[in-house]
Amino acid sequence: MIKVPDFNALYGANPDPWAVSSSFYEQRKLDLVLGVLARPRYAHAWDPACGTGHGAERLADRAEQVLATDAAATAVEITRRTCAGRLNVTVEQRSLPSPVRAGETFDLMVLGEFLYYLVDVDRSATYDLLHAAAAPTAEVVAVHWRHHPHDAWLSGAAVQAELVSALTGHGWHLEVELEEPNFIMHTLRREAADHA
Repeated sequence: MIKVPDFNALYGANPDPWAVSSSFYEQRKLDLVLGVLARPRYAHAWDPACGTGHGAERLADRAEQVLATDAAATAVEITRRTCAGRLNVTVEQRSLPSPVRAGETFDLMVLGEFLYYLVDVDRSATYDLLHAAAAPTAEVVAVHWRHHPHDAWLSGAAVQAELVSALTGHGWHLEVELEEPNFIMHTLRREAADHA
């Protein structure tokens, strides 16, 4: 039986449990995420499951507005501190797959190492939510540790394949696939003609 972490407790005990601020793996992965973005600027980016906020803080250089959300209240507080100097970053506590607000759309969504912690029905609903929240020419970048965390439902490779299948089923186009020994990344784009 999988025992998914209590992320509130995890971040309460250690404000940087995966050493995002200091790990070469984490810093390089974030550099690559930013490097595969197809455009220099975005209107409204979303970083769901923002964790420590380091990704949202870096996205603030590439987007007019960044929404950073996390289900864990402790992660939300850490992200608020990380992004305190970034006036274009809004931080909120939200759980996935809770629907976004009416009229709220994003032209960039960055999914980093959290989908494999969601149960099947919540992952499926999250994929539908991403499609529903997408602006007409939106871009999704997803990256996960490619192996199977002991406390997750799927491996990163499996969850990335599932996401790609779900979004291409909605008419999205796979643009970038990057596989490394320890992580896997995809970018997908929604064309304006697909927006209904």
